[in-house]
Amino acid sequence: MILIKIPENYQAERYYILAVMFQEFLGLEIQVQVSKRCNILIEMGDDRELIVADGLFSTQVEDWLQTVSLPKQPLKIWNLATTKLNVTTVNLQIPVIYGDDPSNPDFFRQSEEKIYLGLDIFGSAFFMLTRYEEIVKLDRDGAHDRFPGTSSLAHLEGFLDRPIINEYLEILWACLQALHPGLERKHKSFQTYATHDVDEPFRYAFSGISRLVRRCGGDLINRRSPAAVVKSISQWIQVKTGNPDADPCNTFDRIMEISEKHHLKSAFYFISDHTGGAIDGNYRIDSPLIRDLLRKINQRGHEIGLHPSYHTYQNAAQTKKEFELLQQVCTEEGIQQDTWGGRQHYLRWENITTFQNWEDAGLDYDSTLVFSDLIGFRCGICYEFPVYNLKTRQVLNLRERPLIVMECTVIEEMFMNLGLGEAAFEIMAQSKQRCQLFQGNWTLLWHNDRLIEQHELDIYEQLLSC
Repeated sequence: MILIKIPENYQAERYYILAVMFQEFLGLEIQVQVSKRCNILIEMGDDRELIVADGLFSTQVEDWLQTVSLPKQPLKIWNLATTKLNVTTVNLQIPVIYGDDPSNPDFFRQSEEKIYLGLDIFGSAFFMLTRYEEIVKLDRDGAHDRFPGTSSLAHLEGFLDRPIINEYLEILWACLQALHPGLERKHKSFQTYATHDVDEPFRYAFSGISRLVRRCGGDLINRRSPAAVVKSISQWIQVKTGNPDADPCNTFDRIMEISEKHHLKSAFYFISDHTGGAIDGNYRIDSPLIRDLLRKINQRGHEIGLHPSYHTYQNAAQTKKEFELLQQVCTEEGIQQDTWGGRQHYLRWENITTFQNWEDAGLDYDSTLVFSDLIGFRCGICYEFPVYNLKTRQVLNLRERPLIVMECTVIEEMFMNLGLGEAAFEIMAQSKQRCQLFQGNWTLLWHNDRLIEQHELDIYEQLLSC
């Protein structure tokens, strides 16, 4: 048993992050004791101890969730190469989110019985996992009221592409092992989560001839392809005469085949109501075609989840209603699942409102948290973790499964604008490799209505297999 002595303030916050880091991530049993002190003391037995600096939680109560409590920029950098620690990291240059000044020789001191670490591991992890800054900063994109990645500390300080809290966790583990070499941690295995937001399950099944006319106009004017016009008309006729397999967006069998080939289970997140009009798609969750699709997904052993509509991110009642609609249809079709999760439409998310909505609705996990404009580690971690409500100061039953890559973010001109070339593949593959480094979870979102052209399918499958 590891004894951890903590200062008297911010006890709820401290208990949460200590439980996540030690019990959830490392699988170590701890006992926490409150005492009059200004740092964190971790006693290992045999008079061996690790002392960790206290930064975020030394904030005055009146300054909590205020601008003054944010990390001071530019961040200081700690060079791990100056220590004897054997640590798995992306880079030996470690940004110090909270903590002492690493230029001070006392930042890290190590002897056989005692280590002092000036890196505030626990406050920094709390800051990243709870998305603390997204309550403090008022930055939002103009289009969809989302916190932009370009405003995040991780982007501004150049570490959005690395799971910084995984690195902090490895530093903690290296310190613990240096003091107690026989200590063992929880075994973790790398996991790929292939997920698919079902915004448009069918291009023509739920639309009239006006959609076909617009499509043909685009084929002629934008794509300058008479052959594409013929193909679009042929597909529309086949779908309307009872062959949904001819619909170009009906890529579900292909997606499931690829996942099964790579021993993966795909998750398909469905919209069950429409608060935003056309932006929420044009299908009904209880239509016969969608019911058939849900049954097929379930029968093949894949996952069904919720994709709450556009205006739900601030609306608890609507979130609950939409989850109940999805569950009702699934129950009627004999579909049962042990776990229900999903992702917000357009990645619209408000801290902490949206998480509490999901908790109150009874969902088990959310997988919304990546930035819409930049891929990477929004929460600084590639592990799933329990959610903390910064306002009620309570740990929720809801778990966050961080999204790492959304294909649109990488490909589209309005975001990273990398298209479908080698650069796009490399940046997505790099994020996967960094999750593999820590035996974490790599969660990928690729919409079903994009996996139409063979080139895009090839890139998608290459990512799953690399």
